[in-house]
Amino acid sequence: MYRRLGLGLASRIRERSPLCKKLSGPSASQYSVGRRVGIGAVVLLLFSACRNPQRMGEELYPPPATVVETLQVSSATPIFLPEPSTERAPFVFVGETIDTLIGQLSAQWATQFALGGENVRFYIDALVGIDSVVLELFIASSYGNIGIPLRVQVERLTQPLTAGQGYTTTTTFGGDGQQLVLPGYDTLRYETFSPGAKRFRLDTALGRYILTLPEAALANQSAFASAFPGLLIKAEAPNSVGNGAIYTIFPRSPQTALRIYYRERIQGQEVPQQYSFAITDTCVWAYNLRRQGVVGGVPVLRDSLQTDSTIVQQKLLLAGGLPVGVRLGMVGWERLFRAPVLSARLILHPAEGYQGAYSAFYPRVAGVACYADTTAEAATASWGIGDFGGDSVMVDVTIPVQEVLTALRPRPNQIYLWPVGRQYTLTRWVMSGVRSHKKPYLLVILARP
Repeated sequence: MYRRLGLGLASRIRERSPLCKKLSGPSASQYSVGRRVGIGAVVLLLFSACRNPQRMGEELYPPPATVVETLQVSSATPIFLPEPSTERAPFVFVGETIDTLIGQLSAQWATQFALGGENVRFYIDALVGIDSVVLELFIASSYGNIGIPLRVQVERLTQPLTAGQGYTTTTTFGGDGQQLVLPGYDTLRYETFSPGAKRFRLDTALGRYILTLPEAALANQSAFASAFPGLLIKAEAPNSVGNGAIYTIFPRSPQTALRIYYRERIQGQEVPQQYSFAITDTCVWAYNLRRQGVVGGVPVLRDSLQTDSTIVQQKLLLAGGLPVGVRLGMVGWERLFRAPVLSARLILHPAEGYQGAYSAFYPRVAGVACYADTTAEAATASWGIGDFGGDSVMVDVTIPVQEVLTALRPRPNQIYLWPVGRQYTLTRWVMSGVRSHKKPYLLVILARP
């Protein structure tokens, strides 16, 4: 078929070209050779276009001069980290929600505010009045149902926070119980979440108290924190339903501050003034993050993994906030030999039946961090970050495996997996275990010696 089609095409070209009739002798011979080359190109093009579609992509298979080895995961164990320190954390949590995989979560934040210098003076005699006091919070992310309104409660701390006190997610903070947020300004909710500042108007009595502190209380940060220990910030769902959202706040943002708007009389005129108390490294702050492991009278997956070893064989949990990771034991390293590593991929499959647990409100993890022989997030122990390809995670570990084979790093005894941003990102993902239908494994492609 291809030959007839090619000759027919060449014949039509010859009939329509007057130049062909004028050619004779050596020039015609040269044309004949060029014609045959052109016909061959047409036939080759047609042949390529008619290749068997079932063999498309065959060039992606490993070339013959390679060795492919699959290292099996022999054991997989959930790892539950102890309560992390929250003192001066880069991100803090406020709110409450119900996560069907993790449990009921609630978070509070306690913080000092920076005086902004030494020997600060507010002119009490010139103070005419306090117009407003605003607590501004830069909210960076959300986790849970943002459409359910939370009631924001702001109280004065009864005791100053102290650096090095070991504040963790289980710490209890003491507030005076007096709501400072004015009625009508105490609601936190979103139609569509977008990072940015939220403003909550507070009782102006707080502003008057701060602006009329004696000079000794405004001499330095330590004296100011003793006179004004700071604020305790909560956000609770109505009627104790708990199914709201937890919000992540960026304390060091310029848009996180306590702002006092007031008026002073200067040369007979009332002049508007503003003073902002930001959160800086001179301050101490911390948050708590409490969890109850029963939802609807049934233990959640996180708790079941701690008590039932048979479940662990089928599924494993990666979760942030109160970090949960996975420790993998791997066999088959002795089959690898010293050679260029063309590719090495750690493949992690999802556990079946959990796709409905992920949503815009409760997302799965953004990625999976891989470390060798340590639960710490140590750069020297890092084996890479895995991304999702469909529902599975693939971690590119080509360089670490090459370094193991060339003795530049030790062969790992254990591989640890954590969600990316394990302490400050409230996400989770359920992966398959070693006795599930799709087991985790390490695929290594070596150049044949």
